[in-house]
Amino acid sequence: MPCSLLRTVCLGMKLLLVSLSVNATDLQPVSLQLLWKHQFQFAGYYMAIHKGYYQSAGIDLSIHEYENNTDPVEIVLKGQRDFAIGRSTVLAQKAQGARIVALMSAYQSSPLMLLTTEASGITKPGDLRGKRIMMTTDAEQQVELLAMLRQAGLSNDNFIRQDHSFNIDSLIKGETDAMASYVSNEPYQLQEKGIGYNIIHPKNFGFSMYSDLLFTSEDFLANNPDLVKRFHRATIAGWVYAFNNIEETADLIINKYNSQQRSREALIFEGKKLAELAFDQEGNFGSISAEQLKLMSKLYLLFNIIDHEYSFEQFIYDPRPGKQLLLTKEEQSFIRSSPALNICGDPLWEPYSQLTYNGYEGIIPDYIELIQQRSGLKFKTVNTHSWNQTVTAMKVAKCDLIDGAMQTHNRALYMDFTRPYMSMPAVLAVSKSYNGELDLQRLLRHPVAIVKESAFHEIILARYPETKIVPVASLLEGLLLIQQGDAVAIIDAADSISSVASNNNISEIKILNLVHDSFDISIAINPKLGHTPLRSILNKTIDSITPEEKSAIRNRWIKLTFEHETNYDLMWQIISVVALLVIFLAYRYRIIQLHNLQLQEMARHDHLTGLYNRRMLRDMLNDTTAISNRYNRPVSLIFFDLDDFKQVNDNLGHNEGDKVLRTIADILKNNCRLTDYFGRWGGEEFLIILPETDLSAAEQSAEKLRTAIASHPFNLTQEVNITGSFGVTEYKTREPIDSFVHRADQALYRAKAAGKNCICKDELIPDGPR
Repeated sequence: MPCSLLRTVCLGMKLLLVSLSVNATDLQPVSLQLLWKHQFQFAGYYMAIHKGYYQSAGIDLSIHEYENNTDPVEIVLKGQRDFAIGRSTVLAQKAQGARIVALMSAYQSSPLMLLTTEASGITKPGDLRGKRIMMTTDAEQQVELLAMLRQAGLSNDNFIRQDHSFNIDSLIKGETDAMASYVSNEPYQLQEKGIGYNIIHPKNFGFSMYSDLLFTSEDFLANNPDLVKRFHRATIAGWVYAFNNIEETADLIINKYNSQQRSREALIFEGKKLAELAFDQEGNFGSISAEQLKLMSKLYLLFNIIDHEYSFEQFIYDPRPGKQLLLTKEEQSFIRSSPALNICGDPLWEPYSQLTYNGYEGIIPDYIELIQQRSGLKFKTVNTHSWNQTVTAMKVAKCDLIDGAMQTHNRALYMDFTRPYMSMPAVLAVSKSYNGELDLQRLLRHPVAIVKESAFHEIILARYPETKIVPVASLLEGLLLIQQGDAVAIIDAADSISSVASNNNISEIKILNLVHDSFDISIAINPKLGHTPLRSILNKTIDSITPEEKSAIRNRWIKLTFEHETNYDLMWQIISVVALLVIFLAYRYRIIQLHNLQLQEMARHDHLTGLYNRRMLRDMLNDTTAISNRYNRPVSLIFFDLDDFKQVNDNLGHNEGDKVLRTIADILKNNCRLTDYFGRWGGEEFLIILPETDLSAAEQSAEKLRTAIASHPFNLTQEVNITGSFGVTEYKTREPIDSFVHRADQALYRAKAAGKNCICKDELIPDGPR
């Protein structure tokens, strides 16, 4: 994290502490349990003491080192300590009923890893099969280590676990092959001895876990809410100071806390390594994300450490009265000095957003009102008459913000986006009498209404170019077209369809859930504000919105049901007569249109599977990487092919092989997101482009596809197991397209070499089989 930003945050925390200052004679005793011996790993607590942050907060802190077999959770629940620091395993204890609350995470990624000597030749998890690994009992329960080893095909029976000696000489002398270590400690010891080493770090294999979670008991928090708030703020101030002044902090540890007799150079090395793991992507210290905890809980569930999926949202402490945000000095300055931001919305998207005599009303305006109140930003509404006008206003910079928009490929060219704050399923609405196609691709060949300039207008047309889109200004117009027979269906959000239909007495409508995707709604930001901290402010505010607040907003607006019965027999008779008259006039136009669509299909799509062909995929790669380079957004790639596919063609014939390829295309359509681009690269090879997706998320998507393929009944003339091998990589800024694809291709072939039916990421140290 840049020093200037650290100083800014530090000064901001000092200002917060001034308001909390109390008389030094009234200090309240507070105890803290460490999870190990004194070292830079806990430097923030030392600096908060010696810089007077705890004293200003009315706290007299005593710090206690780790003792053998000490369980931090147990001693906090028993009241022996007020606060404690724990590894990520405290999540499992929380899921098993421990009444604790996490105040912060000192490290966004755990420093824990497996260390080997360079001479051993052990460079990746798969090399540890049959080898000796030194772990503490607690380290063995670190799910990131277990997950990394399991990904390489290693269960507990495939390596020899040794009790930890806590002596680097055990590794140097060959008494063990790998040692559970911290990136900040043991590598320095080997470096000082001139011994080369290899670090096998779980985060490099997609398993990034919080570490050094500061927590207290629910009871202590309930009885001392103000004390906990003061302790939390003073602690963060101490940590920010420590990482901004690593050498000064090292000197303090040597003089006051050096129970391990570590050298100044070792402590400075430790401080620099830990600083790399301490701050989130927006430069904040101590943050905990409910989304990240959910991913961690899924790993605990996978390894049977917990027996049911657990929501950790209530595990996260919120120290802010009235949800007041902890903003940097730059962010606070922007809020104070910025004029009211022009914000546009959708005037015709009830119940999410609608323009009435009282202004904009609905779910999205309620979110915006909450965000405005909580952040202190000022918004000025700009009225439009349609969604198309709203998008145009953004393009010509009449809008600074759009209150609710879904990110797409084209929109990213002229809008920035916050994190999503709401998601709702996208569905098809058809007439109750509809009994036609239930296959989405075939149904879309009939007239389908979509609100003009909506996200699905772009996405559906890109994925299904044969779609006959009927652009409409509003959802109501689309539903009326269905009644009149001018459209077979309309694509929109289920709640919005229900609301509009109910309010306009349209009852002969039914919902088809064929789209299998959602509207992920974010705030769109005009790129002219890209140099400001506006996006960071909005993201922090969005993150502060609780599930209860989201439910309350939704429940205010989603309470509509169908109650109207209308006889439409006469209307349908009229429509039938009109339709006969129109058919002849439309016939010639339709023939020409179909011919043009067929030519487009041949140029852009694979004739066998209907997926994008190699040429189209390269165009999509050029576009998505251009957006990535311009806006510094993540893009990942999945490259996979079918294992032993030649045997299917040789043994069962090419007709059966073609059937497999078409089925794979269906699996992709059912399991990829609408924002992804995928196609047939050639033969039995397939490529998936994942915008706005980092390597870890792309690996999860690949695993979803791998499982779907391996478990699918292909119903061939003979029983054959169809599986795929996957390579996954993330785009590097300014990287040539061929290099991007080549890295994914190389990862794919490592997956083949690792035993097939598995996933390998493009890493300097490749993964083994999943």
